[in-house]
Amino acid sequence: MDYRLKGGMPGMPGMPQLPPTAHLIPLVIGGGLVLFGVALFFNEWLLRWIVAGILVFVGLLLTMLGLRLKRMLG
Repeated sequence: MDYRLKGGMPGMPGMPQLPPTAHLIPLVIGGGLVLFGVALFFNEWLLRWIVAGILVFVGLLLTMLGLRLKRMLG
């Protein structure tokens, strides 16, 4: 996309115009979150798996960070 920052466009000078499909991004994300919330209402085990997966992922990241720091420091 080409954003012209000066002249030729309506609106405030120096402000780029939004693309005409910019409204689709929050609509799609919001709709997805609503469907995900409804899924969590009916499947509480899904929330347990998601939280456990996030904790395992963060734990693996911290472990890898610690191993790299150990290797860097000596």
